[in-house]
Amino acid sequence: MYYIGILIRDLKKKPFCKLVENLKKFGSKLEHAEKHLVVVSNDDINIINCLFKLRELYPEIRFGVSQYIGIAKGLSRIANIGEILISADVEPAVIENFDLTSLGMLTIEGMKSEILVCRIDGLKGVETFPRQRKFPMILPRTLMLDAFRNFLSVTKSALIFAPEGTGKTTFLDLLIEEWKDEREILRAIAPAYLSNITLKTVSDIVAQLFKIQGNFNLEEKQKLITERLKAIGIRDIGTSYLAILDFLNLGEEDTILRKMEPRARIDLIINTICDVITHVSHLKTVVIIIEDIENLDPSSVNFIQNIISKLADEDVIFVFASNRAQVNVKGVKEFELQEIDRSQIEEYLYSQTGEKINIPATTIFNVSQYLELFFEEQADYFYTLYNGENPFVNFSLPFSDNKTIIKRRLELLDENKELLYSLAVLGYEIDPQDFPISENIQEQLDHFIEHNYLRKVNDKYIFTSPILHQFIYELVPDKHTRHSRLADYYRRREGYEEYALFHYLKAENYKRAMEYLLKSTKVAMKKGGYESAVSYYLQALELCRREKDVADLETLIAINEGLADVYRSLGDEEQAMKYYKVVLDSYKEILKE
Repeated sequence: MYYIGILIRDLKKKPFCKLVENLKKFGSKLEHAEKHLVVVSNDDINIINCLFKLRELYPEIRFGVSQYIGIAKGLSRIANIGEILISADVEPAVIENFDLTSLGMLTIEGMKSEILVCRIDGLKGVETFPRQRKFPMILPRTLMLDAFRNFLSVTKSALIFAPEGTGKTTFLDLLIEEWKDEREILRAIAPAYLSNITLKTVSDIVAQLFKIQGNFNLEEKQKLITERLKAIGIRDIGTSYLAILDFLNLGEEDTILRKMEPRARIDLIINTICDVITHVSHLKTVVIIIEDIENLDPSSVNFIQNIISKLADEDVIFVFASNRAQVNVKGVKEFELQEIDRSQIEEYLYSQTGEKINIPATTIFNVSQYLELFFEEQADYFYTLYNGENPFVNFSLPFSDNKTIIKRRLELLDENKELLYSLAVLGYEIDPQDFPISENIQEQLDHFIEHNYLRKVNDKYIFTSPILHQFIYELVPDKHTRHSRLADYYRRREGYEEYALFHYLKAENYKRAMEYLLKSTKVAMKKGGYESAVSYYLQALELCRREKDVADLETLIAINEGLADVYRSLGDEEQAMKYYKVVLDSYKEILKE
């Protein structure tokens, strides 16, 4: 273990926390602090390369490195600005990779005798850094990973299920890290929040298939589709190109596909998507991952079900995750993710905090949030010591429930809290192209990522857990006002009617919600999501029953007629006649009057 004493004067809290966070990224642990000085530990000597980088950020910084904490502190105090001083016990570990200058025997504070001191002047060879913690605050599930690999030898469609907070997302992260070089990974989320957006989950998968990001312009997206179709050897590029354009709504004008009979159009789109995935799978195994699959919109369920069936004989693996064993997608085999043993969690907590903590029956999510708060409170405590103040007690943090922990974490965010509230109301998965937000907030977003509120996937920001998003959302003040503002924003954007609908419902503006339920049916049908259009019409009927003043008789007739038309388009004549009869009966009542 190597201790690094860091002497730097008069840092404000934000730069101090940034310094600590930069070191923590590379596996360093905060050990000690006193006036203008902080000590961290690291078991990888390559941490010295990080110290070179820190000199660029903090020009007046000084370092002392030793296997003894007292010597590390003393060395940092006698170092000149920018110097990295080491004791003799560190020299064997650095002599091959760094240029050293011997400063001879020097006296340092707290030592009765002189010690041999060297200065690190530069790097000799290749710059190497300690491994970054890619999956913070987790326990490796080696046995579970082995069991799941064996499970995939008997099925190509797996459902990982476990109670919320058990660590399904992290488990998938570990799998993806293992597969990413040898397999084509397509990953999407079906969050409970804003779950009504028609075919969004499938659209996300198709966009990944063609390496399309939301911030690309129309021409770039179209070019990527053409290049990908050619690269994988699709024969009928023309039809495939038009089908993908139609599905992703990237055409500049209506194509012949829009004039096709609904079922034929949907079949063509699904067949094209399957054809593309099949050709990709000939080059590399394709893995399609969908988290929280129980929240899929009705049309996505239909598409996914068809895709699974059509790709059954191809080199394609489907991995779904859910909080429950029974979901709305058929033909998948269930794999239960076991909870981590409590004694193992307590042992892990001790390795991270140095404290013996007896925890109640809890989830790994609760543990991860506790650790996040522990390190945030710890940084706050050490900053007090760094300022030369003496707290009355040593730092310690009792284990608490999720709500208490997350509420306290939000209090520590200070001015960043308001932005996080805004993001929580916007959604669980946030596309910068889809929301109104001020510029120059990148630093704040980076702060949320560093503190594991958000993670960035391609060009989107995603809350690290649906539970975290839910708890933050529950703490948001003035929800109705915020939802009303967002609804009014989205209603002015073409193609965002479903977003406006969601926020009008949350704002309890039911008259506007009724208007956008009917508009959303048209959006859904334009996307090919006829099942979702049915769902919207049924919601509209339910809203009419619940809120008597949201629709007149004419609107009610239009809803029933629209529902009948969709069922007829889908070939369900029985259901179509049921709702046509309601329309006919309504007209009879009008004529009687």
